[in-house]
Amino acid sequence: MGHVLPFPRLAPPWPSRVEALEPAAALVLTACIRPWVAAARQKQDPLPPVIAALEESWAPRAAGLSAHALMHGIALQATRIVEVGCPTCPGLTADEMLLLHAVAEASLGADRPARSLAEFVHDAALVFLDPPLTGLARRLDAEGWHFRPRRAPGAAPHGAAPWLH
Repeated sequence: MGHVLPFPRLAPPWPSRVEALEPAAALVLTACIRPWVAAARQKQDPLPPVIAALEESWAPRAAGLSAHALMHGIALQATRIVEVGCPTCPGLTADEMLLLHAVAEASLGADRPARSLAEFVHDAALVFLDPPLTGLARRLDAEGWHFRPRRAPGAAPHGAAPWLH
């Protein structure tokens, strides 16, 4: 007779390459975060490129408003430069992983998903980022764009919480 040993599944880490992201995370990165930052760097209105990218991806246009509110709030309350790659960069920065993790946490029902952004946003401002994170996640979820649980960026596997599917 054998012994039954539990092997808890740990949430996987965020990948370092865009091509390895699931569709919902890739959409948020390539249609919301990166176009917004690219337009802001050029001193242009960042909302139209986000709306256009979402429409090209057949994603809900209203998600663009939540993404705009989120990124605008971060731009105003960041404690340091937030590293975001260019629209075609194949790699993910640590800050992009944190942003995607916050949206995924909101999608999975976290009460305070903006806590993931505490590394580069003032603590007092985090509460104001929860509504746009939740709005973005809910709008995408309603259209079938679902996030999978992932380990918080920078979290060591021994500290990750097991999850069941």
